[in-house]
Amino acid sequence: MTPKLLKWLYYLVGMVHLLGIVFNNQEVLTATKPFLMPILLYYVYQFQIKQVNLKTILLWISLVFAWLGDLALMQADAYFLLGVGMFFIAQLCYILLFFKSVEEPIKFKALPLLPYLLSGILLFYILLPKTDELLIPVFIYGISLIGMAGIARLRQGRTASKSYYYVLIGTLLFLISDTLLALNKFVWDIPYAGIGIMSTYMAAQLLITEGILQDEQ
Repeated sequence: MTPKLLKWLYYLVGMVHLLGIVFNNQEVLTATKPFLMPILLYYVYQFQIKQVNLKTILLWISLVFAWLGDLALMQADAYFLLGVGMFFIAQLCYILLFFKSVEEPIKFKALPLLPYLLSGILLFYILLPKTDELLIPVFIYGISLIGMAGIARLRQGRTASKSYYYVLIGTLLFLISDTLLALNKFVWDIPYAGIGIMSTYMAAQLLITEGILQDEQ
């Protein structure tokens, strides 16, 4: 199957999954969510089949741990911490990947990171008092998530423009997705949260993947 067809398959499975959320059909959700990340993994494989390198491997590892996180979060709440752990490893791999996917070394700049810092402080202020015994793992994962998005922001001017913007938008959508998930779980019952969480998550993973692959062209 060609990369183009695999991308359309990802769209199709994603749309069916969102319809499963709309109609609250658990069978559809169970049948679609486990296939999202494997489709992206195969997409990366087909795209990079002749030039596998460290960046490709890091992208694979990130998607594999995201897939394991998806599977864990599909289970009962007892597996929530396992899911957070899997996504934490995925975020660390993304951070390393972003450092490796630049033509010049990334340099720390405070000003571009200020919006991430302020939004993180606000989110932690709202969220952490509600997390009880999960406070420490949620805080650590939140730091890794914000760090991942912040590193993506610092890639500007150090990689191809299309790669930078794809990854930047993807990481912002990842932030939105996990913020909705956390607020819906710990703070408020957000209407149609499932649609917001999954639509932004699926778009985020595809955009980050495309951004890294664009960097290879």
